[in-house]
Amino acid sequence: MPTKPLTPDQVLDKMAKYCAYQERCTKDVTDKLKTFDIPESDKKEILNYLIDNRFVDDERFARSFVRGKINQSGWGVNKIRYNLKRKGIADELISNALSEFDGELYRQKLEQILKAKKVKATTPFEEKRKLAAYAIQKGFEPSLVWEVLKGW
Repeated sequence: MPTKPLTPDQVLDKMAKYCAYQERCTKDVTDKLKTFDIPESDKKEILNYLIDNRFVDDERFARSFVRGKINQSGWGVNKIRYNLKRKGIADELISNALSEFDGELYRQKLEQILKAKKVKATTPFEEKRKLAAYAIQKGFEPSLVWEVLKGW
């Protein structure tokens, strides 16, 4: 038996729960709305309602994303910036969110990641090269990575 299509009010309720569950950006919500079979005008109304009532806030999303990716995932600024851009976050919001993070804590996080990483190397130079490649792949700036590794 086919399921009955959802009404715009039911979709709004689902979207409000979707946004309340975790921080979402406008692109995430827009993409999710595309999965519902309701008129485009209703999708726009739902999105506007969610933004107006602060269920969706790209600035808040960017700040939360930066904190989470640095603290939990151990990502660097380059990788964070790239992923926020992919989510359609404005450059100004990205810069503001990144500027809120303490530079000394960021450096300590990099040091912690480098110390925890085990690499197989035959020379100290090769070990540093492999550690640098790992940190750069995680999005840390090459100049900062090499600055930290020079102190070892």
